[in-house]
Amino acid sequence: MKPGKVLDAIAGEIRICRQCPLWEGACRAVPGEGDPGTKVVFVGEAPGRIEDLTGRPFVGRSGTLLDALFSKTGIERRSVFIGNLVKHRPPGNRVPRQEEVRACTPFLSRQIDAIQPSIIVTLGRVPAVFFLSLIPVVFTRLGDVRGRLYPLEWEGRTIRVLPTYHPASALRNPHHLMLMDEDFSTMVRALNSPDFS
Repeated sequence: MKPGKVLDAIAGEIRICRQCPLWEGACRAVPGEGDPGTKVVFVGEAPGRIEDLTGRPFVGRSGTLLDALFSKTGIERRSVFIGNLVKHRPPGNRVPRQEEVRACTPFLSRQIDAIQPSIIVTLGRVPAVFFLSLIPVVFTRLGDVRGRLYPLEWEGRTIRVLPTYHPASALRNPHHLMLMDEDFSTMVRALNSPDFS
């Protein structure tokens, strides 16, 4: 089955998922969206209020900033895949609980299997902890690990994990925005490197 068809099937499962209680307070599931043939997958923590209302990832103020970063680095939003660890909005935008992450991440794993990206960009601390723990890399502050490419062995191939800040953090902290800008440049350089696979 073609990757796009696989992603559509997974999205259908996510929309009717009842594996944790988050669906009870959510308006819509947010499966993720983008190009099934992309080399880059962006992973946030969980949908916010606007995402919950629309069923689309990163369409609020954070999404506007993310789009600006894409534009600055010459990337079209539609050319990447954007999703979250957790597919339903936690109440009050709280941090997802471990049991909620455990319930949702098999969907994300299947999405990554279908896409087979070269880079996973984690947006914020929670997805960075999830992916870096698989390597494993232990850290206390996101600033200690952001901006570097970490090799992750995934289903017989190597994916680079690039941790950076969440756009919401960059909206509050101009220094984080500057660092995100650097991290996006790192991503583009890696993608354009002849040694990168």
